[in-house]
Amino acid sequence: MLEKLAKGQLVVGDRAPLNVYTHSGVVLLTKGSPVENEQQVQALLAQGYINPKEKTIVRQDETNFQRRRYSNDLNPFLEIENLLEQLRQAFELVEKNTAGKGFQRSMLDIGDQLIHLAHKSPNALLGAAHWPRDIPTTLDHPMRCAVLLAVVARPLKISKEKLLSALAATLTANLGMMHLQEKLNNQQKPLTDQQKEAIRNHPEKSVLLLELMGVEDSIWLNAVLQHHERLDGSGYPKGLVDKQITNTARMVALADSYAALTAPREYRPLLSPRQAMKQMLGEEAQLLDARLGKVFLSQLGLYPPGTPVLLKNGDTAVVTAKGEAINTPVCAGIRASSGQVYMQPPRRDTSEPQLAIQKILNKDLLRPLQPFLFWNINVSKAIAE
Repeated sequence: MLEKLAKGQLVVGDRAPLNVYTHSGVVLLTKGSPVENEQQVQALLAQGYINPKEKTIVRQDETNFQRRRYSNDLNPFLEIENLLEQLRQAFELVEKNTAGKGFQRSMLDIGDQLIHLAHKSPNALLGAAHWPRDIPTTLDHPMRCAVLLAVVARPLKISKEKLLSALAATLTANLGMMHLQEKLNNQQKPLTDQQKEAIRNHPEKSVLLLELMGVEDSIWLNAVLQHHERLDGSGYPKGLVDKQITNTARMVALADSYAALTAPREYRPLLSPRQAMKQMLGEEAQLLDARLGKVFLSQLGLYPPGTPVLLKNGDTAVVTAKGEAINTPVCAGIRASSGQVYMQPPRRDTSEPQLAIQKILNKDLLRPLQPFLFWNINVSKAIAE
């Protein structure tokens, strides 16, 4: 029995996943034919029907971006690698000027998976985002921003639709300067006038690229356009002030600033998470949203999961969860003061005086370690639906 064609089953720029018929069974559009424009879609929605028993073809641009369900033994450290690969493939299409409508679905799909991971295992997801890895900044920065936002947004009670738009914005905010981003991160010389102009223009260029790929979501587009605006009007590209800046843009700006401040750069000393928070909520309190900043602080703490630390008893440890207070997280031991490596990482509650954090250590010491051992989780893979 034929069923009415539903909105969303045909996407401009894709190929038809099924034959589309008239009510009497005459074929209007054959499976695999290109969907060329919105007028065609509207005409087919008005009079088109499909046979739900027919085998649906997989859209070409969705073969690497299928939605997932997860086993109980969730491992965000493996999942984040899959998401980074999805992001890499999507950005590669943008750089080749071959990205189409599927790019929007790809970003929303990554956001959907991050929401699930943040709900099921927020501490390990933050640990995965902060764990050192050798990947380009063009991938690491947007993914860390999105992870931060997915975790921090949980107490804000944002609708899933708006949160997906915000996550898509964090992933795509720097599309307009991808060619320049890696060079800037490794540059020690002052910025040239041309580079300064490119930086100031990148929000608008990012929006243009997104619109060319079919993105019409105003929440997403405005957040990308405004993520460098500041409450006092000192930001760019429009110099907006206070209420002119959307709440979503404010959240993206906080995630972007925190991720940038806590990432290594050739042109400035690396800031610890504590220093970054102090700068964001202290010196920049009139620039960024202080209310949202306090939510960031409450969810991340001064020592977010994935931060290597030295404890008062001499243990080297890694933060695995937020504690009772923002400055007393829970850790897992890596190495005792004697130098002996713990085979089974012991739990360390830094609210205990003898286990208080003395200082943050260089993240490079984490590189040879298997991260999921410290969160006591098993290796698992996402299973395609």
